[in-house]
Amino acid sequence: MSPIVIAFDADQETADEDARALQRKLDRDGELRGHVSNRIVPPRPGEQGGVADAVEIASVVGPLVIEPLCIWLTARLRKGKVAVELTRPDGTALKVEGEDTADTAELLNQVRDFLSAE
Repeated sequence: MSPIVIAFDADQETADEDARALQRKLDRDGELRGHVSNRIVPPRPGEQGGVADAVEIASVVGPLVIEPLCIWLTARLRKGKVAVELTRPDGTALKVEGEDTADTAELLNQVRDFLSAE
């Protein structure tokens, strides 16, 4: 079964940092542990190691990811702009972005509605 994918729309360094931070946050949740991984983009010629550009979550734990994801997004918005594209296992996607904490409520409502509809 296809995973839920949370992809980051940012420069390579920021996307890698955000994807790895979100994966660590979600993996600390006992119910999500072992169901979350980073999607790694292979290195370009001359580079070492791949770069994370997304977090993949087993669809069987879909609804359980909503609250920890919203907590992480709230904290991330304190650092500044964040843009993510969420893709459900059926291929339906939602792109959301926020500039700062003033956008938190709207962004979280969109994420909750989208993932709850799965």
